[in-house]
Amino acid sequence: MEYEWVYNLAFFFGLLMLMMISGMPVAFGFLTLNIVGLYFFLGGAGSLSLLATSSFSSIGQFALIPIPLFILMGELLMRTGLAAKTVEAVDQWIGRVPGRLSLSSVGGGTLFGALSGASMASVAMLGSTLVPEMTKRGYKPAMSVSSILAGGGLAVLIPPSALGVLLGALAKVSIAELLLAGILPGVVLATMYFAYFAVRAALQPELAPPYEAPATSIGEKFYSLLTITPLLSLIVVVTGLIFLGVATPSESAAMGVVATLVLAACYGRLTLDAVKQSLMAAMTTTAMMLLVIVGSTGFSQLLAATGSTSALVSAVGDLGLNPILTVIVMQVIVLILGCFIDTISIMLVAIPVFMPIVSAMGLDPIWFCILILVQLELAGITPPFGVLLFVMKGVQQHLKISEIYKAALPIVLIQIALVALLMIFPEIVTLLPNATRN
Repeated sequence: MEYEWVYNLAFFFGLLMLMMISGMPVAFGFLTLNIVGLYFFLGGAGSLSLLATSSFSSIGQFALIPIPLFILMGELLMRTGLAAKTVEAVDQWIGRVPGRLSLSSVGGGTLFGALSGASMASVAMLGSTLVPEMTKRGYKPAMSVSSILAGGGLAVLIPPSALGVLLGALAKVSIAELLLAGILPGVVLATMYFAYFAVRAALQPELAPPYEAPATSIGEKFYSLLTITPLLSLIVVVTGLIFLGVATPSESAAMGVVATLVLAACYGRLTLDAVKQSLMAAMTTTAMMLLVIVGSTGFSQLLAATGSTSALVSAVGDLGLNPILTVIVMQVIVLILGCFIDTISIMLVAIPVFMPIVSAMGLDPIWFCILILVQLELAGITPPFGVLLFVMKGVQQHLKISEIYKAALPIVLIQIALVALLMIFPEIVTLLPNATRN
């Protein structure tokens, strides 16, 4: 049948949506879909051995080692209190400017993102430490919650990003180049946030009432910077070594964990309880991500084996759309998915379908993956089901979910503006990866 692939895709995605609505964990949902698809579309029980073979090959690779290590770094930084220490130092450098605490949360989120790459940990840490102070100072959720979501979400884009490593593995692109490609877009996004909160606080002082912050001498500022300088060395260890070509992402992530343990010990914050909690949290998250990779690999093979992928690529090519217009359509699809399902699910659904189309159009896969990362960051804060929105609600129970939704909307618009900027000026993404190739 000429359009058999359409019915196959409708069956696969319909069954997938049904399992997600039922509340089944994402990874198990994809594994169930793979088993059903292999059994009914590729020859019965004998075809199930393909899933076992692909499962081992998909996760038994050296390139995935950074995932648990980056997650462990973030957990250690949060549970030893070193993350909060960086936020305190950033706050001293902000000075007496409109919306000071909002700017502190963006700056702290940027720095924490550069140290750990854990967005949920960042929102939890910033939300629990800064929101009470903001509330006491009369900040409205439009400034307090909004800035926390902005600062926390930056960890998705700024390396080291565990989500970036996962995306690189699923899309089969260079993880080192993908991590480096996220640096400049992350800096641009942080700058856009700073400008937005500073201007809005100046125009609407009732949202962020000015107050007399304790005067901080230049000596105290430099002392605060001196106290976190060892922490800033983590950025050099993790990102700098990758950029210089001295270490692979896996090697730099391992050195980053060791450096985090050493620094926590030097600061007197390393406890057995903190290490145990960090290890348990990292193992739980890593197991979930590895199951996700297994599910995604099986799903990609299922689509390819039934001819759905090649037929879809041909259909898109026959439409005669401009490549940029095609990318815009794919971005809109991801944005819509982000309103209803989590980031991991979006990657599992979209990447196996999108990457063959990107390759067929001859587009830069690194550039496209960064666009997807921005959209995944958006998914975390897009109502009604953005996971960071629920993390924010979890650490500040007194806030209404409607207030959190409303506070997230300006951040969504700023990130959409960033996507447009990266599409107009792709050099923002490609500059650093191209520098490492030359």
